[in-house]
Amino acid sequence: MRIPLQSLIAAGALLLAPAALRAQDADDTGTDRPPGHWALNLTIGGTGLSIGNSARVNGLRINWSDRGLERVNGINLTLWRPDKHLSGTINGAALGIVGPGAEEINGLALGLGGTVTGRRMRGVSIAGLGVVSQGSIEGVSIAGLGAVAQGHLKGISFAGLGVVSEGGISGIALSGLGTVSQGPMSGIAIAGLGAVAQGGLTGVGLSGLAVVTQGDLKWLSIAGLATVAQGDITGLTVSGLATVAQGRVRGISLNGLALVAEDGVSGAALGGIAVVSQRSISGLAASLYKIESPRIAGISICTYLRSRSVSGLGVGLAYNYVRGTFVGLQIGLVNDTRVLKGVQLGLVNIARNNHGLARVLPILNAHL
Repeated sequence: MRIPLQSLIAAGALLLAPAALRAQDADDTGTDRPPGHWALNLTIGGTGLSIGNSARVNGLRINWSDRGLERVNGINLTLWRPDKHLSGTINGAALGIVGPGAEEINGLALGLGGTVTGRRMRGVSIAGLGVVSQGSIEGVSIAGLGAVAQGHLKGISFAGLGVVSEGGISGIALSGLGTVSQGPMSGIAIAGLGAVAQGGLTGVGLSGLAVVTQGDLKWLSIAGLATVAQGDITGLTVSGLATVAQGRVRGISLNGLALVAEDGVSGAALGGIAVVSQRSISGLAASLYKIESPRIAGISICTYLRSRSVSGLGVGLAYNYVRGTFVGLQIGLVNDTRVLKGVQLGLVNIARNNHGLARVLPILNAHL
């Protein structure tokens, strides 16, 4: 099984990343000339009011577009987006009509268009379109379209379309379309369409369509269609159609159609049509149609039960077929076991290790 997570992440990033990331390259009319720091400074010892493109100030700074910014401690108000080369640190509040931007913002960032940082956004960031960082985002992010971080995204993020991170997501991420992480995801991920984590998901994944991870999935996953993991799934999974794991499924899994786990199933598993594993199934397994695995232990209830080895209670309402050893109680219309060590109840009971007439008996057969 191969999950095309790279494609999903690339598509999510292209769809969700607002134009703020690329806006820095859109205006190439300016050259790399040194910034002019003309400003009207009404300050004492660098503290007070600065109007213009001053390099540093403590207090209130008002500027058209920031270029060559070094540091603002206080409030930085801009009317236009910053220069394509983000610079400087803003400690306090970065406010922008189009959108504030700096190498680092610590505090509040508020923009009608977007907020952009080169290294880190830490605090509260609110944008009409997108909250974007070429580094990390830490704190609370609220965006009309997308919250996008090339580094790690930590804290609480809300976005109308998507929350996307290349470095990983920790905390709460809520998006109307997709929550996508190329790194590990821990906390709560809620998405209208899909929650996708390349590095594994620990916590809660809720999605209208699918919860998908290339690593392990732990705790809780609820998906309208499918829960898919290339690693193990541990905890509670609820899927409208199916849960699929390349590793092992442990815990409780409830599925509208099927549960498929290559390395095994343990706990309580419900598949509307089938519960299937290439290795083993243990605990409670129930399906309207089929339960199939080389080794089954515990309680199995279905219409068609097929295995090489079964121990416990095996209920195959139509047909129980065990081509190896069955230990326990076997119930079905037709029970067919190569080696029986227990009791069969059904219309036709076949115990191939019995002799003579006892090999095939109606109603009851046994080998103790």
